[in-house]
Parts: sequence; C-alpha cells; structure tokens
Amino acid sequence: MSLIKCLVVTLGLIAWLAPNSVLAADIAISQAQIDRLKILLEEVRPASEQAIALLPATIIPPMNSRIAVPAPFAGTVVSVEVLPGQTIEQGRTLMTIASRELVETLSQLRQAEASLAAAVAVAERYKGLADKNIASPTRAAETEAQRAAQQAVVDEHRRLVSLGNIKTNSDGSYALIAQRAGRIVEANVAPGASISAMEPAIVFDTSDELWVEAQLPASLIGKVHPGDSITLDSGAKGKVLSVGHTLDPKTRSTTLTGSIPVSSGLVPGQMVTLSIHREAAVSGVEVPAQAVVWLDAAPSVFVRTQTGFAVQPVVLQGKTLRAATIGSGLMAGQKVAVSGLAQLENLLGGK
Repeated sequence: MSLIKCLVVTLGLIAWLAPNSVLAADIAISQAQIDRLKILLEEVRPASEQAIALLPATIIPPMNSRIAVPAPFAGTVVSVEVLPGQTIEQGRTLMTIASRELVETLSQLRQAEASLAAAVAVAERYKGLADKNIASPTRAAETEAQRAAQQAVVDEHRRLVSLGNIKTNSDGSYALIAQRAGRIVEANVAPGASISAMEPAIVFDTSDELWVEAQLPASLIGKVHPGDSITLDSGAKGKVLSVGHTLDPKTRSTTLTGSIPVSSGLVPGQMVTLSIHREAAVSGVEVPAQAVVWLDAAPSVFVRTQTGFAVQPVVLQGKTLRAATIGSGLMAGQKVAVSGLAQLENLLGGK
C-alpha cells in the first residue's frame, strides 16, 4: 500500500473514532439491564437552532395597548358599570361620578359664554361705528381684543368640560365612556369612594397581543439581537423585538422585549422562562436537555455502544429547558441516554 493510501486510511479511521472516543471507561451493560433500569434513548439530531440564553421573564401587554381612563374632575363614585375581565364595546359607560368641580366648571362656562356674547355685541357695534367714521378705530380694536380674550376663556372651559370625552348628566354627575373596545383589567375605585382629579379610574386592554420582558445580563449584550427566536417553557414560540443597550446600575442588566402568539394561553403578569435561539452552525447537533450531565466539571453524555454506554465529553454551546446544542463530541445518528442517568453514574463510579 502506498504512503498516500496509508495516510488516507489513517485519517479516515481518526475521523470515525473521534466522535466515539471515550475519555472515561465504558460501562458494560446488557439490554435486559437497560430495560430493567428504564434507561431511555434518544437519537442525536442536527441542530437547526442554537440556544443563546435561558432567562426568567414576565408576560406584559404591548406598549400603548393598555389604556388608563382618568377621572377629569374630582368627586364621589356613584356607580361602576364594569368588572375586571369583562369585554367591553366602544361607547360603553364605565363609571358614573358625582362632582362639584364639574358643576362649578359648567357654571363658569355658562358665565363665560354670556360674557362672550356681550363682548361680541360690543365689538360689532364699535366696528360698525368705526366703519362710518363715528367711533374711533382704536376703540373698535380694543373691543375686538376684549372679544378675543373672552373667546379664549370660553374655549378653555369647553376643553375642560370635554376632557376625557366624558358624558355630563343634568344632576351634576358625569360618566366615563370607553373610547375603544377591549377587556377590563382594573377598576381602581368602588361606589362611594372619593376620586381625585385625573386619577386613573379604569384600566383596560385594547389588544389580545402579548409581549414578554426579561432582564438581559451585561455578558449577553451584543450576542442577542432583534429577530432572534424565543421559546417559552410552555412551548410557545416568538421573536425578540428589542434589546436595550444601557445597563441598569442596580441589576447590571438591560431590558429585552419579545412578542409571543395570542394562542399561547398566557396572561399579563405571568412569570415564565424563555430561551433565546438563533440559527445553529452547520456542524452543530442537538440532544434533549436531560441527556447532558456534568462529570469531572465537564459536560458529558452517555453514548450507546455495542456493549453498553460510553461517557463522551462534549462542547456545550447552549442549553434550554428542552434541548442542548452540542458544538463537537457527537455525531447525528448516535443515540444517547436521556433517563436513568443516575444509575449509569453509579455504575461508572463502581468500576
């Protein structure tokens, strides 16, 4: 055999043995023992995604989809027409509030409108006289300025009365009206309670969409990008929407925000665990997360052999609650143990 052929055969043998090399002793075990110990096997698969991080997170509503309805005038709550969790349509009455502030503002508006009417009459009279050269043009200009000033007062009071698009009632109370359809989240006051001006009275969501928020450690800034895929512990999948680039001085982390599907069955405020993924390298493989054990401070798996199992150290690129991405040490198609690992470790220690 020529030198070149010998070299090719040797390299091929090394390539075949490399993923199957064992840095620890093999564990000889029969199929009957495997069945008795309930050791289950899973096949090593080519990895389509690589796990980057595993983070605790909170489900939140999308920005601007949660609306707070304030009470524009202080008063006493007469009735609350909705309950948390109820679905409401646009235009529905949410709450009725009796308010002395509103009565006073309406009275001031009527007085201002009366004064405006008088100012308009005076301004028109002097304008007509000035046009006939009977009155001074300066006097006409003064009365027109007074009319404009009174108009500004009327406009201010009208804006106050229309603040929040409330519906005023003849008895001095007013009703808060839903400007959009949605689902009630909070009704912060009960009938008989006092409420301050501009205090949020009702909070409701106008969208069924969900976001997820997590604190991203400083070590992962630059490694996670918008568009990376995320998976929750429930199996729901989404994507990263934004990643902050400023560290909180207390937590030494930044905020990551992602979107998840409405069909996930989760609700705002719920705590979850999310894993962040991106497209895996061509050479990467994937095994179930429970297949990876730490032996001698190194990640390893129990690979099935003809006589039992072999401990195979691996390069762990990322791990989630469901899967682990392996950079090297395994080949697709090999089988690894995913249960009964404690028994295998005991057998290994007994050698």
